[in-house]
Amino acid sequence: MKRFVEKVEKFLIRAIILTVLIIVVVQGAMTKDTWRFYLSLGERLEGQTIEFPVNNLPADSRKNSLNLNGQALQSPHAEITLQVEKFSSLPHAIIMVNGEERAKFVNGEVALQLNAGDVVEIDASYYNFPLSFLVKDCSPNLAYPEKGKTFTSNQSIAMIGKIIVK
Repeated sequence: MKRFVEKVEKFLIRAIILTVLIIVVVQGAMTKDTWRFYLSLGERLEGQTIEFPVNNLPADSRKNSLNLNGQALQSPHAEITLQVEKFSSLPHAIIMVNGEERAKFVNGEVALQLNAGDVVEIDASYYNFPLSFLVKDCSPNLAYPEKGKTFTSNQSIAMIGKIIVK
């Protein structure tokens, strides 16, 4: 019986040491952004849809949805003005809406007309230094992103997010 207890004890000690070692390795691996995306559920959920006041229908069903008068429903419009902080012009910083190029920061500031549900990103991968972009102004019916919010990019694509209209 004593021998059995010693074997179980050895097994438990080894399992605990192995578990602690795995935790240390995984935590170390999570310091790399590319690995953290696959190791952390929270990272994968970041930027997902928040079903909020309007148009929570899928994009293809919006075309087929009708209001009470039988007319096709249109996505509400919103306006947003994005500004580059600390620079007067960044012609290679590209604003993408739904994955397509929409504008560039030629004058340091860009005004966009958007629809609810549009996904806005800023591709600043051309520049090898950190850049900050500010939501300078927005229409009163815009719930997200809020006026004054800052987004930072370090040689990558800054995800502004999905446009939410009140």
